[in-house]
Amino acid sequence: MHAAVFVDFENLFLSLKNREELTGQRIRDLCLGILEHLKVRLHTDKAPMVLGRSYAAFDTYPGMEVAHDLALMGFDPQYVLTGHAGKNSADVQLACDVCRVLYRRPDIDAIVIVSGDRDFIPIARQVLEENRELRVVAIPDSTSGDLRMRVGGERFWNALDLIGGEARPAKAVPAPAPAAEPVAATAAEAAAAPAPAVPSASNGHATNGQATNGHDDKGEKNGRPRASIVGHIPVTWRTADELPHDGEVGERLQTCIDLILRSQVRHGSAEVWLSPFLKGPMSQHFSGLVHPERRALVNELRHRGVIRIEERENQYADHPYSVIVLDESHPMVTAAHERARKREETK
Repeated sequence: MHAAVFVDFENLFLSLKNREELTGQRIRDLCLGILEHLKVRLHTDKAPMVLGRSYAAFDTYPGMEVAHDLALMGFDPQYVLTGHAGKNSADVQLACDVCRVLYRRPDIDAIVIVSGDRDFIPIARQVLEENRELRVVAIPDSTSGDLRMRVGGERFWNALDLIGGEARPAKAVPAPAPAAEPVAATAAEAAAAPAPAVPSASNGHATNGQATNGHDDKGEKNGRPRASIVGHIPVTWRTADELPHDGEVGERLQTCIDLILRSQVRHGSAEVWLSPFLKGPMSQHFSGLVHPERRALVNELRHRGVIRIEERENQYADHPYSVIVLDESHPMVTAAHERARKREETK
């Protein structure tokens, strides 16, 4: 059996955004985590995803950067139009694509709709009438009761159950995410960086003169105070599962540090803007790795205490941006400095 998955990404994002138990967690990454676990569950149920589509107005936050991650995960982004009242055409386009699969892809046995919107009742009915398996993945208290009744409880999957590990919401009163536990993010922060610090996608560096020791000496001299740290984001994917298993992890981690140091020197700033670094230097140097593997290398550096990932307040938008900060006293960093010094001496 094969499955086609259709994701109303905006519906999923908004369903999670205002949940109190998820306060302090990056909703965009939770959405991606849910979709990744959904793929695993489908594979476990012997209905692997062979077609994936995601729908949103991807020219606005959070879509402008999450589209990249969705594409890499197999949920091809489908750009939809947005009207003056803010209503977009995702429901209509999603329904049309489901119908196209129903009548043109006899090899697909199951349709999965990630949304709890009442507008999907007609398409859910059509899927069942065509004798295909149907699953609806959504947040229970954000799902239309009429949709759940039409689909049936056995066909409804709670999206919260697909949040894995540390990101899973607590059943009772949840504890806030520990402020001292910075983690690596996905490659979806580019849209969040403030305009004066916008680097090209290839340089991977914030150029606003921020320092790693908590004191922005360069920024203070220029009258530009360091952006305040507003928090840290949760781990929504497991490092061990994504790290390349070829015995070269240690060498690649050292290379990551070298790339960070080169970015610092090239752009005269002690902080590396996370998203462009993943898309630029990491993507170019580790072209043989897939994006989750490159991302996992950065997260492994965080686990070992080599780097911190700090979220900074964004004065130009209502969402923060993330930077990489090296621990200059860490042995792996001092070793990287020594390698750089020897390279200079041999020139």
